[in-house]
Amino acid sequence: MTGGLDAAAGASGSGGATAGGEGGHDAGAGGLTATGGSGGTSGRAGATGATDARLDTPGDRASDRGVGDASGAAGTCKRGIATNTAPGAAFSPSVGWWYDWSPRVAGAGSPLEFDPMIWGAMDLTATLPSITRYLLGFNEPNFHAQSNLTAQQAAADWPMLEAKASAAGAALVSPAVNFCGPATSCNGTSPYQYLRDFFTACAGCRVDHVAVHWYNCDLPSLKDYLEPGGSLEGFEQFGKPIWLTEFSCDGTKTAADQEAFMRAAIPYLESNPHVFRYSWFSADPIPTARLMNSDGSPTPLGQVYIGLPGGCH
Repeated sequence: MTGGLDAAAGASGSGGATAGGEGGHDAGAGGLTATGGSGGTSGRAGATGATDARLDTPGDRASDRGVGDASGAAGTCKRGIATNTAPGAAFSPSVGWWYDWSPRVAGAGSPLEFDPMIWGAMDLTATLPSITRYLLGFNEPNFHAQSNLTAQQAAADWPMLEAKASAAGAALVSPAVNFCGPATSCNGTSPYQYLRDFFTACAGCRVDHVAVHWYNCDLPSLKDYLEPGGSLEGFEQFGKPIWLTEFSCDGTKTAADQEAFMRAAIPYLESNPHVFRYSWFSADPIPTARLMNSDGSPTPLGQVYIGLPGGCH
C-alpha cells in the first residue's frame, strides 16, 4: 500500500491512498500514516528465503490462465487476498488465490493458489515456487517508499521477469501502480502515465495483465478509476486483463465502512469482464480491513468476503 493524490485521482478523501504489506508510510495527500510500506521489506514477514511450501490447488484450469485474453472473461476464480498471513481452509473455495508481496510463500497449509511477486530489484534473482501460474511484477515502483523504480528502470529489468515467467510457463502481470503524492516522493504521480512510459520503454516486452491498487471507499470512484469515459482515464486503455491487487477503504474507516464498501464493490468486480482478478488488502496498516486472524481463520469481515456471490463458487 502506498501514497495518495486525492486531487489527481478526482475522488474524495483518500483518492489514491494505498496500504500494502505489513507496515506503511506517510502516504501523502489523502493517504495514511503507518510505518513501513505496501509489501515493503518490513512487511514481507520473512518471506525472502522461506521454504516453498505452496500447495497445488483448485484453479489449475486452462481457463484460469487467461493469457492473451484482453477481456479477462476466462478467469473463473477472481477473488483473492493480499496478506502476510496464509489464509486458512475456511476461505476455500470462495477465495481462489493469495499473495504476500514476496517470491516465495512463508508458511504452509493454505489450500489457496499462491502467486509470487518480484517486489523490486532485490528479488530479481529469486527462485520461484515449483508451480507458478502467475508472476506479479514490481510493487508500486512509482513510489520512492516502495520498489522505487522509474518506468525506464522497470523496463530495463523486465526481461529477467519474462525469463522467470517463461521458464515457469506462467502469465506475467505488470508493475502494480496507484496515484502517488507528493511529487517529490514519486517517480511520477499518475499511474496511467507511469504504465504508458513503461510500455514505451519496454516495447516488445511480454506483459499479459495489468495490476493496479485503489483505496477510496466508494464504488463510483472505483469504476471511474478502472473504466474510461469519466474524470479519470481508466486502465481499460491498455487492452489487457486488469488485476486489482490491493483494495479496501483506507485506515480512517470503520469495520462497518469496510463491509459496506466490500458489499458494493465485489458484485461490480465479479461482473466486470475487464477485471480478471481482485484481492482485498488484509494486513496490519488497516486493522478494520483484516479478513483473517493470526491463525488464518476468518474475522467477521472475512466471513462476509467468503459469503458474497461469485469468487470460485
